[in-house]
Amino acid sequence: ARKDFAANVTHELRTPLTSVKGYAETLLQDTGGLSPERVRFLEVILKNANHMSKMIEDMLCLARIEDSPLPEAPPLADAGQALALARRECEAMAGQKRIEIKSRLPEEGEWVLADFGQLAQVFRNLLENAVKYSPEGAFVTVSHHKENGTVTFAVQDNGPGVPHEDRQRVFERFYRVEKHRSRVAGSTGLGLAIAKHIVERHGGRIWVERARGGMTGAAFYFTVPALPAGDSPAGTAGGEEGGS
Repeated sequence: ARKDFAANVTHELRTPLTSVKGYAETLLQDTGGLSPERVRFLEVILKNANHMSKMIEDMLCLARIEDSPLPEAPPLADAGQALALARRECEAMAGQKRIEIKSRLPEEGEWVLADFGQLAQVFRNLLENAVKYSPEGAFVTVSHHKENGTVTFAVQDNGPGVPHEDRQRVFERFYRVEKHRSRVAGSTGLGLAIAKHIVERHGGRIWVERARGGMTGAAFYFTVPALPAGDSPAGTAGGEEGGS
């Protein structure tokens, strides 16, 4: 049933939205004969069409994750490379607010038992969330530590944080900590739910606390199994080419 729903969403919503976006973008390329009010209307149409497209993509992504079978052998990924990919994909968004993403992970060599593409998506969703709720000119940090065969990653920001009473529910689909603030930030309400599904499918957990170490906002933590001591990543597809 979920696969049928995803197929219907793809056909019934994505295709007409593409047309709406295309026409709006075309009209905005030449606004000489339009009044300022009509230009503003077109900008609102395009903004909301982009938001709906992102929501559809997130819904389809969540459906694919839930329906995809677990691999027989655990995949292997370089966490530093996965984070580097996520940072590149968030550069434009962070640049608009002059936010710097600081990483304390090595660029390569931090091997974990995870699918590369899905690990990068967890980083991307958490980074996007941090950037959305951070003030202009702030910075976001990513750090990690390894203990007892598990790697714990932390994404911290200087935003408003997550109230204690919302910390369990913030990973639910479409849950809003503050409805007005989330709507302004353009959140689909699915990014954290997707991250939770991915992490738990890899045998890890994800949670949020108050930021530490001089940061004033939220700290999102998640765990994945580390490559066992003594094992070698040689011959495995753990970089970008091995992701999906």
